[in-house]
Amino acid sequence: MPEKLPPVKVKDPSTGKEVELQPIKVWTLAPKSRKGVKIGLFKSPESGKFFRARVPENYP
Repeated sequence: MPEKLPPVKVKDPSTGKEVELQPIKVWTLAPKSRKGVKIGLFKSPESGKFFRARVPENYP
């Protein structure tokens, strides 16, 4: 069982609300020769749709 990731405040694109969710998965998206950004996969609690959002750089 993977360890639980701490919740992050993100904007749910399907409802437009600011919600605090726990990401399912987190990875770094980086083009060659440049610093990347951390992206998280989230599931909307209301619509059930999956969406990606940026998470803070200091996120584990």
